[in-house]
Parts: sequence; structure tokens; C-alpha cells
Amino acid sequence: MSDVDLLTPLKSESPPAPTELITTAGSLRALRIAQGLSIDDVAVRLKFAAKHIDALESERFDSLPRGLALKALVKNYARLLGVDSKAIENVLQPYIGKVTGGIAAHTSTRTLGAHHAQKNHSSHSVLWIVVTLCVVFAALGIAVWQGILPAHWLPSWLFGASK
Repeated sequence: MSDVDLLTPLKSESPPAPTELITTAGSLRALRIAQGLSIDDVAVRLKFAAKHIDALESERFDSLPRGLALKALVKNYARLLGVDSKAIENVLQPYIGKVTGGIAAHTSTRTLGAHHAQKNHSSHSVLWIVVTLCVVFAALGIAVWQGILPAHWLPSWLFGASK
């Protein structure tokens, strides 16, 4: 999709001028229509279902996803329309809930003792090395047995053992 495709609305509705500040989710509809965007346009650009965008604009909050997904929808929708999302996030706070953590706060070794994590890691590494070597040697053995691998590629001591 080119940049021109993203700027051209899929459908257009009659654009009334927004008469209120963006303090409720319902006022998003007026701003969207004033900018000449349809629900389908917004859905394509935000990669959210049109039913969720319609539910947000109609203030049917029980039909919306919860938590981080709802917060992302509100932030991205507000950014698309060029408004601040804080007021709408405050209205939807009971549905968003407390969003904490994220990838920066997640590490599985913080909750484990350093000795336990290090010992477990090294035993798994040795196991994977052994399994990998077994698979490689089995593949080489089958290649020699089937004549896929030329005999002159093998060392003489190995070639003697294969006959």
C-alpha cells in the first residue's frame, strides 16, 4: 500500500464540524467525520476491528477489549485524529485497569536464584550440543551408506571403518 492509498478515505460521510472538546469517547466520532474518515478507514489504519472502533465511539465499553489492547486502541486512535488521548484514557480507566510492566521489566532470571539459573542453563546447553552432534553424525552415516557423500571426502581411517 502506498502513502496515497492511506490518505484517501475508503468511504466518506457528511462532515459536521466538531462542537465539543475531545473529553469523551463519543466525541471521537464527530472529529473522525470532520476529518472525512469512515470507520473502515480508521480500522484499516489502526489494524483494529471496525466493531471495536464503533463500540468506542458509541461508548459501549463492555464490547471493547480490556487492558493494554484498549489502551493501545485509544492512544492510536487519538494520535490518528491528532488529539491528546489522556482525557479518554481517564474515562476508560476502569476498563483499561492498571497496565504495568512491559518487556523492560520482564526477565525470568530475576525471580530465580543466580546459582539455579546458571546451573540449569549449562546443563541444557550440553544436552543440545550432544543432540546436535548425534544428528550430524547420523546424517553423515546415512550419506555415506547411500552413496551421497563421495568416499574420497572421508579420512582414510573413517573410510576403512565404513567398509
